[in-house]
Amino acid sequence: MNRKKFWAYLVAGAVCGVLMVAGGIKLTSTTVFCLSCHEMRVYQQELAMSPHAKDAAGADIGCSRCHIPNAHVVRMLGAKAWMGIKDIWRHNTGDVTDLDRAEMQAVARRFTDDSNCRQCHQDLMRNAKNTAENSVYGKLSHENYLGINGKSPSGCVGCHRNVAHLPEFDKRIPKNREFAMKLGGE
Repeated sequence: MNRKKFWAYLVAGAVCGVLMVAGGIKLTSTTVFCLSCHEMRVYQQELAMSPHAKDAAGADIGCSRCHIPNAHVVRMLGAKAWMGIKDIWRHNTGDVTDLDRAEMQAVARRFTDDSNCRQCHQDLMRNAKNTAENSVYGKLSHENYLGINGKSPSGCVGCHRNVAHLPEFDKRIPKNREFAMKLGGE
């Protein structure tokens, strides 16, 4: 085979490989794909009842919008690989009827980047609906996060837990009790 044919096949193969990976990433980043495993369906109801079901424009917020890092391609691929392998392993070998939500929260928070939150929540000095200023506590906390009055080691989900999902053990927090009542619990 001559050099031109070799390089043509190599480039064509690389392009096909990139297109297949991109297609796979797009497919596995859909909420439909996430909910194809029955153990993930509990989150569908929780998300639908949460304030994070729709964005400010009224569009549905899917799983990947929060759970897949979007600011850095390498981090996104690493997160998808780690969570995908872990979920496939658990789905096929573990007890999926009694998932450890505390363990799952820690993993989900580790892969929820601040940049995902900040896509929608840009003005941290106003409330989530952007209708009023934050409370004094909220303002001080966000100033700390921004480095204005100290520096917080915590990211968004370090303080804002269970904004779209509510495990049983977290109903003790007042805001979460309100969420639990919407879900028909408590």
